[in-house]
Amino acid sequence: MGHVEDVMTIVKEMTLIELRDLNNAIEEEFGVTAAAPVAAGAAVPAEEKSEFTIMLTSAGDKKISVIKEIRTFTTLGL
Repeated sequence: MGHVEDVMTIVKEMTLIELRDLNNAIEEEFGVTAAAPVAAGAAVPAEEKSEFTIMLTSAGDKKISVIKEIRTFTTLGL
């Protein structure tokens, strides 16, 4: 753990420009990148559902009002 502590002491004393240069040097030397990894499912946005099935299971008192309301957002006839 001694080396880690030594490196941390040096890093704490570095400027942002020196840290950027160190980062670039590490990337070149070891062929790695400091980019944050992307979670497996996070890169692809979820597909928005665009079709729905509506079933009226009960007529109720306001059957005509319900049908009219459904028509307003489905743009379908009866």
